Amino acid sequence: MDKSATMQTADPELMRAINRFHVLDTLRRFEPISRVEIGARTRLARATVSAIVSDLIAEGLVREGLADEVAEGTGPAAGRGRPRIMLRMNPQAAHVVGIKLSLHQIAILVTNLKAEVLLSLVLPVRTERIAPEVIADLLEDGVRNSVAKAGLRLGDILGIGIGVPGFIDHGAGVVTWSPIFGRAMPAFARMVGDRLGVPTIMENDVNLVTLAERWFGQGQDIDDFMVVTVEHGVGMGLFLNGELYRGHHGLGAEFGHVKLGLDGPRCRCGQTGCIEAHAADYAILREAARIIELPDVTDAFAAHQAIAEVTRLALEGDERLAALFTRAGAALGLGIANLCNVLNPARVIVSGAGTRAGSLLLDPLRATMETNLISALQGRIDVLVEPWGDDVWARGAASLVLEGIYRAPWSRVDRPKALIGA
Repeated sequence: MDKSATMQTADPELMRAINRFHVLDTLRRFEPISRVEIGARTRLARATVSAIVSDLIAEGLVREGLADEVAEGTGPAAGRGRPRIMLRMNPQAAHVVGIKLSLHQIAILVTNLKAEVLLSLVLPVRTERIAPEVIADLLEDGVRNSVAKAGLRLGDILGIGIGVPGFIDHGAGVVTWSPIFGRAMPAFARMVGDRLGVPTIMENDVNLVTLAERWFGQGQDIDDFMVVTVEHGVGMGLFLNGELYRGHHGLGAEFGHVKLGLDGPRCRCGQTGCIEAHAADYAILREAARIIELPDVTDAFAAHQAIAEVTRLALEGDERLAALFTRAGAALGLGIANLCNVLNPARVIVSGAGTRAGSLLLDPLRATMETNLISALQGRIDVLVEPWGDDVWARGAASLVLEGIYRAPWSRVDRPKALIGA
């Protein structure tokens, strides 16, 4: 049934926008796909689909080809009968820049519309030691340089997505708290956007990974899943009913600061007993320093190297260090089980540099989670591991920009101001 039939009294322009969103979203998720298949998946009338697809082709967002050409990348289809026309997104229709701020580095990546990385630049910077304005200056230079080396102009860039660890007010583009910026509240997205003249949007870095999983990864086929990242901190992104959950104040899914008890080790957020104070890299390094000699891990570069060394020694058989990862995995598993008992997701995706520890961390995570799930959920929630790399963040940053462009019109009330009208 044509979805428009269910809303006969709706504003026609709004309905066209909604239908366009459904066609774009379906095409993105299931390409290559025919017009007939789009109609079947969206339940839109054939004429509606054809009109929308024609507009998208005219705008350069979508391209078409014969079924065999799409499959083989060669000439006209062979065989009898009328050849089937298949549709794909045009990856060169737009370009975006993804930025990931970490304590020890800045990663800048230029991608196309499908979030395929065209160029990457990594700057070793102790970001927590310099002012937000200086970081913005570095980003301006880095973005201009990267865009030029990718053979593009700033005018070719649809938007910039910035991932920052901490508590981020997504709508306002403001950092409430971050290990990089401390407790200051700079309007950092505007700071960068004003320097470059490109619409800029900021998000919690874990939400970027979660968007990447939804758009391009292991969350495409489900509407309820969670992503847990483990590195210098512990974070979570959450998709519920097909929407990224940010909560009323834009700070939802702060899993790393869920408490495992009334007491416990102090977290970098200032409170005690947080999951990340048990399982994050800095927590493991704190305990490892009682076992082996380590450099001053308050330095971001030294901490990055130290956790890699501690992990290596644990994987090579140091039982004392291996036990630290076992305890960290168990803490994560308990926290995840508690959330699964409340939210009942279809899937849990574990990502982040902390997965370098492999089974040392992941086996106790899975075992503790399974033991503490309610019986009705045991054996029914998949735990998957996402291979780690800077491209994950880049695809997430691209997804963040694309989400603002594709978002269903009825949700535009919470679109960041930086992208409205872009």
